[in-house]
Amino acid sequence: MAYDQSLAARVRRALTTASNVVEKPMFGGLTFMIAGNMCCGLIKDELMIRLAPETTLEVLDSAHVRVCDFTSRPMRGLFVVSREECAKQSGVNHWTKLALQHNRSRPPK
Repeated sequence: MAYDQSLAARVRRALTTASNVVEKPMFGGLTFMIAGNMCCGLIKDELMIRLAPETTLEVLDSAHVRVCDFTSRPMRGLFVVSREECAKQSGVNHWTKLALQHNRSRPPK
């Protein structure tokens, strides 16, 4: 798999408080599932997070985030956090915390 191993380690550290975390290869990278729902994932050296479908870039108000569109179409509720922001544990912690909050609002599968 082609994803940044050091970023994977930062995400694992950020998810230490979560239970039922399962790592799965997906999207050509690595995905972190919690209670059967996708929470976040890695695409090369960037972090993909899942938030509520109604979340917009304006709500997130960060130059480090863009809508996920690796299928050539914007994907509602999926965002990609830049490599620069993911290089810091504090950045990974911030964005995974938002993804965890959304994940916990969803029923387990």
